[in-house]
Amino acid sequence: MKFTKLVVSVFFLFGIASITFAATGFEYLQDKSTSALFHLNEGQGDKIKDASANNVECTVEGIAKWDKNEEWNAVPKGGSSFSFDGNTNIAIPNKFKAVQPEDAITVEAWVYPEDLSGWKLICCHWGGAVVGSYHLGVEAGIPKFHINTGKGTAFAADTKQLELKKWQHVAGTYDSKEIKLFVNGKEVGSTNHGDKLKSGDPTFDVVIGSKSSREFRWRGLLDEVRISTVARSAAELSPNLSGPQSVEFGMKSLPGIWGQLKN
Repeated sequence: MKFTKLVVSVFFLFGIASITFAATGFEYLQDKSTSALFHLNEGQGDKIKDASANNVECTVEGIAKWDKNEEWNAVPKGGSSFSFDGNTNIAIPNKFKAVQPEDAITVEAWVYPEDLSGWKLICCHWGGAVVGSYHLGVEAGIPKFHINTGKGTAFAADTKQLELKKWQHVAGTYDSKEIKLFVNGKEVGSTNHGDKLKSGDPTFDVVIGSKSSREFRWRGLLDEVRISTVARSAAELSPNLSGPQSVEFGMKSLPGIWGQLKN
């Protein structure tokens, strides 16, 4: 595509190289710290594509279903979110060490819970009674991020429950010094902890919507699942980014202007 001088001027004026959307959320662009990135836009089949440079392979266990809500997934070519029915999860085989960093990590996703009873898991490297290295989930509606290191297990948690049937962004970070939990881009809990990430069982898979023992499966939708090898700051989480936008936008906003220019 050839850009007009006006388009080029807009890019230089706002310092933005590219813009992608997933409606009220958006599609992350992979960077050097991205271990794995799942847009969950496949819409069919049992294979999930990793948008990071690591080409992490994962497979749907159970019945693969996608939600194509147009309000949420209003990308130009149409997007989707993965629908978990309580008997489904997405498994990343243990051989993909990119999703098992040692020094720092961020695990995040857009979540749309339809059941918040008991434990419901978002993305975990954890087993049954045996701990893994990280565990992002929700207990009785309360989001929590557990970390296991050479110094033991600790977690950060919110004091409030997530809302049912509403899109919310949940992220857990660890920088070898502190565990933090963010909900909708705001820090809601933190705990001091240290040492390198460590797993009690080297054979654990990383699982989206469950854990390696295939328990406490998610019920509802998940989108834009990203694992990173750094503890991302609040400013790097999608609810706080100024571009791409993560909120509803009008035709006078930068994304709206860009959309008009594209057309």
